[in-house]
Amino acid sequence: MREIFSSMLISFALCLSLVVMPAVADGELFHRASENTLTVYGNANLDNVIDEDDIEYVQGILNGTENETQFADANYDSQIGEDDIAQIRAIIERNEAELTLLDMAGRAVTVPRPVERVVSAAGLDSTRALVYLEDEDKIVGLSSYSTSWSPIKYAAPELAEVPVVGSGELNIEQIAILEPDVIFAGTRSNLDAIQEKTHIPTVGVLSGIDSCLAFDMLRTIGWTMRSEGRAEELISYADGKLSAVTEIMSQIPEDEKPRVYSCSGLHEGITTALSYKLVVEASGGIDVAPELANSSKTKISKEKIIDWNPDIIITHNGDPDQMDAVLSDPVLQSVNAVNNGSIYPVMIGLSGKGILAESVTQVLYLAKLFHPDRFEDLDVEEEGNEILKTFYGVDGLYTELENEFQLYRWD
Repeated sequence: MREIFSSMLISFALCLSLVVMPAVADGELFHRASENTLTVYGNANLDNVIDEDDIEYVQGILNGTENETQFADANYDSQIGEDDIAQIRAIIERNEAELTLLDMAGRAVTVPRPVERVVSAAGLDSTRALVYLEDEDKIVGLSSYSTSWSPIKYAAPELAEVPVVGSGELNIEQIAILEPDVIFAGTRSNLDAIQEKTHIPTVGVLSGIDSCLAFDMLRTIGWTMRSEGRAEELISYADGKLSAVTEIMSQIPEDEKPRVYSCSGLHEGITTALSYKLVVEASGGIDVAPELANSSKTKISKEKIIDWNPDIIITHNGDPDQMDAVLSDPVLQSVNAVNNGSIYPVMIGLSGKGILAESVTQVLYLAKLFHPDRFEDLDVEEEGNEILKTFYGVDGLYTELENEFQLYRWD
């Protein structure tokens, strides 16, 4: 099994970012690369790689033998000419003065080269992505809660000294004082207003639970920072880990998959549901509440949980006393998960507890919880430490998180 998880690189339907993407099909965790188009101006022939072929394609447009494409306008001046060939050449040689891309809000943003100072104002996830890309030393301002959550506090403790620019409402004056080259902000922010007020390129990024958006964000930030090579390496690495699980799951009949209910934390009550439909399905489970797939925290009744009758319950909060309270709840004794004691903590979903690298470790974790016989030889802690070291560069990080969030252990 260890060999399988180290070497299997089956083409998993992975979400690739900075792309024009089709709608996500039901039950599909990631998109296939072939279905996406890299939305960086310079990707003239739309083959998702900026290279000599793009120069030839632009020359073909000028000669009348090729059709114009949006991203053939490499220098983003609304016309295609020799200047675009020069810009593509500069991108290939990594000496372009600026780069234009579509952000995750569909806005064309031109960023300078090089980017040396960044404000990470898109919550924890943009900060995490910058740490993945080894660009944390360029962060000069960030969201108020970015350094207090795991695993940032382990992997980049120095960020605790970085000035805060707010979380929901950004302090525009403070951002201007910091003089960043680029601002990363959430797509729900008024991105155009931020950019107009600060006169600083503002790139909209978005992550999310049970979606490929986190990988999309990684590539968006990677291209902005000129760290796209590192982003591609991490995406490919995650692809390999997830593909190994996918191959095994493809052999499991539906009637052998456990029915799973996920809640946002026992401290908020088992009746606060939070759907992880795609992660659950990727791990070989069946979400008992598919109708909640596009929702966040949703209040439901205990009677509804009884009706769903899940075999397994996953929750953010692993406090033993609170788990015992659920297991001893007389109203829930007919629920399979309660009757069998199958309630397990996870670290996906809440700020600081999942998405990106952590979600890959949790797919392995849940796969073994759901199908222990199929993953008998999988050492989740060892794999988790390897994955998080690959992303964060820190030894033993999964073990730290495993202890902090009281994850289930097989030893």
